[in-house]
Amino acid sequence: MKIAADGQTAYPILISGSLKIDSVKVTSWNPNTNNYTTSEDSDRNGEDTKIGTPRPYITVEEEATGTTGITNSEIAYLGYEAGYGAGRTGLRYEGGDSSVIRGSNIHDLYFGFYSKGVGGMIIENNYFHDNIHYGLDPHTGTHDMIIRNNTVHDNGSSGIICSLDCYNITIENNKIYNNTKNDIMFRRNMFDSIARNNVVSNEDNGIVISESHNNNEVYNNIVSDSGSGIDIDEDSFENVVYNNTIINIPDPSDALSIEEGSAERNTIYSNTLINATDLGINVDEDADSANNRFENNKLINSKVAGQEEEGGAGEGGEEEDD
Repeated sequence: MKIAADGQTAYPILISGSLKIDSVKVTSWNPNTNNYTTSEDSDRNGEDTKIGTPRPYITVEEEATGTTGITNSEIAYLGYEAGYGAGRTGLRYEGGDSSVIRGSNIHDLYFGFYSKGVGGMIIENNYFHDNIHYGLDPHTGTHDMIIRNNTVHDNGSSGIICSLDCYNITIENNKIYNNTKNDIMFRRNMFDSIARNNVVSNEDNGIVISESHNNNEVYNNIVSDSGSGIDIDEDSFENVVYNNTIINIPDPSDALSIEEGSAERNTIYSNTLINATDLGINVDEDADSANNRFENNKLINSKVAGQEEEGGAGEGGEEEDD
């Protein structure tokens, strides 16, 4: 199914009841160019955004009375930058609790997936790739969501980012690589959530916990060949990071770090760090290191901040940090 867009007007699919999308291809189409409609990115780090070329989009509205399931389908070339809160992201769920997205190819959208205040969704066995901004962005108040067995790559910002009051999110068994900023990010009061058994690589930052707290767990992940491995960032507390393997983190970044800004009461144990060429474990001097616990982490060809260059893990040895 092709939804027309002439570069000036976009025609959306708005769902207030329920919808089943199965074994179909849904894209934009520009009749003037006889091709898919393309749009542009905008720098969302500033207050102003640059409006992109309008393209059709799919929105499950807040008042939707049923589910919207997407299975065995291709969803592509939808959504555009229309300004903060404008809701033109591409594939957007503001309602439709307990919906399922499974076995689909979702690409070249503005946001690959966005949700707000939705619960009980399962997103599994999909490809999210080459989307202009995020791959998956469960947002404001999204809860009780499972994101598993997906391949997420080559998106223009983070691969999977959960931001602003999200809880009970499980991110597991995904393969995530070549995204522009972070592979996985817990951000702004995300709590009671899990990232486990994921393989992440070739990213500015592997897994980041920022301004999030209370029983988040990050374990059994493999992070490799990225700018940093696992970061616990500002205002993050009572998180547990364990049994992860972090490999080939190049100079000058850190494989496992606690950054400045009241990161405290975090527990980091039984992680294996291999070939971190600058620092294996680093606690920023402005972080409250006394209130974070490190136990039984193994460093191979890596070192702890402040460690002398001679001997030990800094010289190709192996040690455990207690």
